[in-house]
Amino acid sequence: MEWRYLKALAFFVLIGMFSCGGGKGVKIGQQALDFELQDLQGKTYRLSDYRGQIVHLHFWADWCPRCDEEFDRMERAYKDLKEAHPDFEILAVNVDQPRVHVEEFVKRHGVTFPVLLDVGAKVARSYGVKGLPCNFLIDKNGIVREVILGWIDEEYLAESIEKIGS
Repeated sequence: MEWRYLKALAFFVLIGMFSCGGGKGVKIGQQALDFELQDLQGKTYRLSDYRGQIVHLHFWADWCPRCDEEFDRMERAYKDLKEAHPDFEILAVNVDQPRVHVEEFVKRHGVTFPVLLDVGAKVARSYGVKGLPCNFLIDKNGIVREVILGWIDEEYLAESIEKIGS
């Protein structure tokens, strides 16, 4: 029972620390900030490596109920959209959680898109993330086209990718 209260407390503390693109951070129409993060296998990813592609930058944590629900939808959308738009990529950035939690989550959801570790939440802070899940849709030129706090359904994501890609 105490564990539930600790999770709830952690949630509200993080909400106080983060919001999606509010205040300081990256805004719609601005250049997305480059970053360098590692995945669970230690491979380094840089946002700048995806210039020329449409990127769904997704900030999340496993304690976030919406994040948990969203990952199965994101996986389906990823497979469908990748087929229609080979230049589309999802980068899912876990915000400051132990590696073992992230590994278990990824395994449970059968995730095939890159999952990156934001140790210390430095990238999340630089983007102005204050709530989870938080989504940034970035065009081929590295410009932020949409910022969405909360989950995105598959249809909305597909429509947004179509608009951004045209």
